[in-house]
Amino acid sequence: MKILFFAIVSLFLNLASAETYVQINGLSSHDRSGYNEFNYGGGIEQTVNQDWSIAGGWYRNSEYRGSTYAYGRYSVYKNDPWNIGIGIGAVTGYHRMTVLPMAFPEACYSWICAVAFPRVEAAGANVIGLRLRIPIN
Repeated sequence: MKILFFAIVSLFLNLASAETYVQINGLSSHDRSGYNEFNYGGGIEQTVNQDWSIAGGWYRNSEYRGSTYAYGRYSVYKNDPWNIGIGIGAVTGYHRMTVLPMAFPEACYSWICAVAFPRVEAAGANVIGLRLRIPIN
């Protein structure tokens, strides 16, 4: 029990000195026509340590439906203003499944981030999305 207590306290101490970002979701481009390319929405991203962050939020997806998302992100390369990483998590709101797993590369230059989602089914599309990642502390 003491170990669990110290682990939780340690996590909160790390988060207290961590960075928090507001995510403003916006645009996407698909390699096939018929998809929504104005993906407005927002979320919160919180760093956990120098390499990891967690994020969650909502956006209007490519199928013109609302989606919620949650993921962890590992920074592979950081050299201000560049931050390149890999995200792994889940997203809701698509016709194919209630909850879809997701894995994606992300490249951020200062506040602007680009993400790439590969096609996962024959009828789908490859997607590149743009969003803002604005620090709030």
